[in-house]
Amino acid sequence: AEPKAKAKAKAKAKAKAKAEAKAESAPKALGKPATAGQSRSAKPVNVLALTKISKDDLGLLPQPAKPRFKTALVEIYIRDQPYGGADKSSNGHRYDSIPFANGMISAGMSCQLINYVHQEHDTFF
Repeated sequence: AEPKAKAKAKAKAKAKAKAEAKAESAPKALGKPATAGQSRSAKPVNVLALTKISKDDLGLLPQPAKPRFKTALVEIYIRDQPYGGADKSSNGHRYDSIPFANGMISAGMSCQLINYVHQEHDTFF
C-alpha cells in the first residue's frame, strides 16, 4: 500500500508543478490601450530630443516594464501632404502602425513609434 501512496503523491506533485508552469507562461494583462491625446512612445528609450509629429498614440498598448528587446517603428511624415501622407490616419500614424507595434508589445518587446525628421538627422542617429 505504501508504494501506491508514494506514486500517488509523486503524480500529484508533478501535476501541481505542470499547472504552475502553465500559469507562469500565460500572457500577462497588457493594460489598457492609449486614449486620444495620450502618448506611449516616450520610453523605454528616451526620445524626447526628437520631434513628435503624430498627434497621439491612440490604441497603443503600454510599453512593457522589462522588455525582451527594445524596438522602434520609424515613420516618415510628408510635410506638404494632409496628415503626413495618403497612408496616414488623422493622428499622423499609418493605419497599420498601431497594430504592428501592439503585436510586438504583446510578444514582450517594447515598440516606440518615432518620426524621422530630416532636419534632426544627426540627433536621430
